[in-house]
Amino acid sequence: MKNILAIALLLFAGCLTQAQNYPSEWVKYTTDGYFHDIESAQVKQDALDLARTNLAKQIQVRVNEVSQIDKNVIDGRSSIYYNSSKSLSTDVDMNLAKSLSQYNNSNSQYYVIVYINKVEACTYYEKEINMLVSNINNSIEIADNYVNNGFKSKAKEELQKALNKFDEAGKPFFWLNVFGLDEYKINNYLSKVQNCERTVKAKLADLEYGTTYCVVCNANNFGKNYPKLKNEIKGELSASGCNFVDDPKSADYVIYVEASSREYNKVSNAGGTAYFTYVDAAISIDKNATGQRIYEDEISIKGSHTLSYDEAGRDGFKKISKEISKMLKENIKL
Repeated sequence: MKNILAIALLLFAGCLTQAQNYPSEWVKYTTDGYFHDIESAQVKQDALDLARTNLAKQIQVRVNEVSQIDKNVIDGRSSIYYNSSKSLSTDVDMNLAKSLSQYNNSNSQYYVIVYINKVEACTYYEKEINMLVSNINNSIEIADNYVNNGFKSKAKEELQKALNKFDEAGKPFFWLNVFGLDEYKINNYLSKVQNCERTVKAKLADLEYGTTYCVVCNANNFGKNYPKLKNEIKGELSASGCNFVDDPKSADYVIYVEASSREYNKVSNAGGTAYFTYVDAAISIDKNATGQRIYEDEISIKGSHTLSYDEAGRDGFKKISKEISKMLKENIKL
């Protein structure tokens, strides 16, 4: 018991001696508002290296505490905090550490203090979160402009980039917890980030169906309406991922098709009569966002049948639907 008491007294005396030798103005760095370590050595660099090592160990202890707490958190912060703690638990950030030194002539020792101001550290990571939110909001604005100008694919790319940025939020949130920012402030920042994330995901969901098209088709086979042409064109394009709406005003692109059949000739011989027609079609594509006509062309396809011009016209429409679909695929962004 006496030996233990003696050791304790020696350690206390050593602490008093060190306290008497380092500058009194350093006392403020030893309060709860700082992580700190003070060391002494005959060589300044030795004292500095030792102080930085010991400070890193102190922060590592706090990091491990936060990591353990995180494993038990079940609210929205868990995924952000814990995902970061898994990588940061062995990666102590010493970039915010500052140091002061002084030489003591009486004992030929250098005294060095290395410290991190917890409030300044929190301010640093608060700025990181605010910058992240600002960058994401800029991406949302850019995406909205793309949508307004009819470039939905580019809007999706911009929003996807913004969504990936949320992975960066883990680090500042984790370190704010390590450096002891007030819980209500952390929750306020968390709400900002989560609101941004919800906005980005909602806008991506709205764009999930991609660019929309409306097919306005007027097909006439010898005076009779031929609705199959429109359905066949939509069927071909749907297989390539096109999404259709019925209202031209709500579509990104409006496809216009004007088609009609005409008699060409008929050939009779001992085997019977063959009827030949041509189906002529005018195709155009308008981009609603800009009011531009981005494509315009005409095409004619021959049809034939042994029964009548009407049936030959139907044959021509079946053939031309595939050609029109091919032309459209080459000139619209699927």
